[in-house]
Amino acid sequence: MDRWVEVDIDWFGRPIAGARTGEFVEQVAPLWRGADGDRGLMLNVGFLIDVVTLWSGDADQRLPLRAKRLAEWADATYGDLRALVQELKSEAVNQGLGTLLVGVFVAGPGQVVWPPESGSLYDLYGSWYERHPELYPLNVSLLPGPDLDPRVPLQRDGYRYAAFPEGLPDGIAFADVLAAQWGLLADFVGLDAILLRDGFLGPMLYARRGPYGTAASTDPRENTTWTEVVTDVCRRLKSVRPEGLVMLYSTGVGGTAEWRVGCVDVEAVVAAGDVDVFVDQTWGGAWQDWWEQGWKAWTHQVANLAVHGAMIRGANLHRRTACRHYKLIETWDGWEPWDTIHLTPGKLEWGIWALSHAATVTPDGLVVPDGSYVSWMNYRDGRLLDTEAIRWLADRLDAAEASAQSMTHIRGPLIVHDREAVAALHREHPHTNHSEWIEDQVGFLMKWGVAALAATRSEWLPAEWPDGLIVQTGSETTLARIAESTPVLVCGRASTVAPRMLAECGAQSTGWAVPAGYDLTQFSSGDLAVPEPVHYPERDEVMAVEGAAMVTTAQGGPVLTRGRRGLWWQPPDFFDPSNAWLPRHQIGSPSPYVEAARAFVEAVRAVGGFVIDPVAVHLPVSVHAWCSDGRWHVLVGNLETGWIGDSRHPREVTIRIPRDALGRLVGAEGTEVAAQAADGRYRVFCVTAPPQGMTLLREEAA
Repeated sequence: MDRWVEVDIDWFGRPIAGARTGEFVEQVAPLWRGADGDRGLMLNVGFLIDVVTLWSGDADQRLPLRAKRLAEWADATYGDLRALVQELKSEAVNQGLGTLLVGVFVAGPGQVVWPPESGSLYDLYGSWYERHPELYPLNVSLLPGPDLDPRVPLQRDGYRYAAFPEGLPDGIAFADVLAAQWGLLADFVGLDAILLRDGFLGPMLYARRGPYGTAASTDPRENTTWTEVVTDVCRRLKSVRPEGLVMLYSTGVGGTAEWRVGCVDVEAVVAAGDVDVFVDQTWGGAWQDWWEQGWKAWTHQVANLAVHGAMIRGANLHRRTACRHYKLIETWDGWEPWDTIHLTPGKLEWGIWALSHAATVTPDGLVVPDGSYVSWMNYRDGRLLDTEAIRWLADRLDAAEASAQSMTHIRGPLIVHDREAVAALHREHPHTNHSEWIEDQVGFLMKWGVAALAATRSEWLPAEWPDGLIVQTGSETTLARIAESTPVLVCGRASTVAPRMLAECGAQSTGWAVPAGYDLTQFSSGDLAVPEPVHYPERDEVMAVEGAAMVTTAQGGPVLTRGRRGLWWQPPDFFDPSNAWLPRHQIGSPSPYVEAARAFVEAVRAVGGFVIDPVAVHLPVSVHAWCSDGRWHVLVGNLETGWIGDSRHPREVTIRIPRDALGRLVGAEGTEVAAQAADGRYRVFCVTAPPQGMTLLREEAA
């Protein structure tokens, strides 16, 4: 497992002194010692790409830093940056850590100033942007700054650059400039990695809004230009410094949306062979408990990580050297006010365990993330993460990653990424919402009893999976690979589902379309008896086939049906997909997810799979299970914030575990959780999760 941490350069103060670098390395060492792969440090040198693009090649040139926060470094030079990097590497060797890789991260926007009136959180004014505004014609992402469009050719420029001492010729590609500058800067400073952060995977960030709005362009060829240019940027960066690492950062909203709305096909970019590491920005706590962006919170990030894993492992089949896939582990923030590690440590501990075990099911077995990117080491007020917190974090990461590496089995439904079906949609219906957002759907389902912790690809479907499959859209090819005995929940607009699969899940299309909007929806569960307004995208009207059950209906027609082979579900979708926040009007009600979870779990229970008893709509709780070191583990999380649920109160959940799979369940303090009852197939346990926390139980011999 690799282990990277990040820090702002201003923490080290000026002038650079060995005592300060020594303090940092000594403090952070417990995190690095837990790695048996790469040990890395990512420096934040002012966020923007200016540190790379504006270097003249002169060691005495001042770093292009304009933020008030970085005033102490305003007179620092590139020579000073080199000295800092060399001291950090030397300190790592001196303290017995061996080789320390050091990189810089750079963000795509031309500048970031927020709030725009005061810049009190970010006052990152971009000198490169002021020199080349033509490169930033868009303003669509949630970051408060102009968005990078690397397809735009640069205008002539007489500035003296390290790689272009006579200036830039008219029409030169941005990728050529960035790569040439990076190669010389990395050589001079001694940098081992560049992380292409926010905005380099296209201008879609933190919401489902991309270069053409909330859907792709109507022109498939235009859409592919984004994947091509991101691939080209990575290729050129790698070519100028093959020994260096090129690292790419996710958008925070899932691989399906990155492709279908952002128009960047992550799998294709990785398959090209030039991305060494893909970092999933799984900031569950910051989005859950501070920014109230609930559809990017903990459970959604587990789904994002799992589906990205399936994409990246598929891409690796086309490469000589595998791209590594990292989860992000948050602590507090170097610039923003939130502080997960001190304010909600129980949720963070849940995240460490869940994200570490979010797996890809491949023909060769389970694969988990290859490492962790730990962010941040320093807080916005200048403090370094304290010794106790770092030790706490290191202990839990070490334990969770060791468990993940020895994991042999995983319980709960399997998320099925259908690349063939999504590619067809992007090619044939690029501008249409077909409810293919499997990560969002599973992220909600996890809150009410769906214990999904792994993903696979349709071509890798195991022969059987008794805990059920959650299928993205559902092509004829996918249907042919699913065992008759495996329960399925097929998610997506009816017209995207193979007609035979749709029929076997209880529905058939009438040929009419229903426009997007709020529809009064009726549920089957007694505690959800009052009809509620729910927001749906444009969908196909369907009717139930003979013998099927209409579990949920909207305006008289079914939106959740149960047939011979499983269930078909037309999920809700956001009223405004460009809105990163989750006010109630975005979906109207959580009840569709509750009802879908219950109906699917009941189908799994019928075949003896691992299940959770029905969860009340106002008491969401997350459950996952796996087998490591020959012992079963059960993880229960009490995570929700806001109108979805209130994690400040404890949660109880009833878990049904197949009788032949488990001995006793024991908690962290050695306290046994006794089986409450047993039926023909299951041992039944009632487990409590504490307020804003988690319970991890391990199997012990009876």
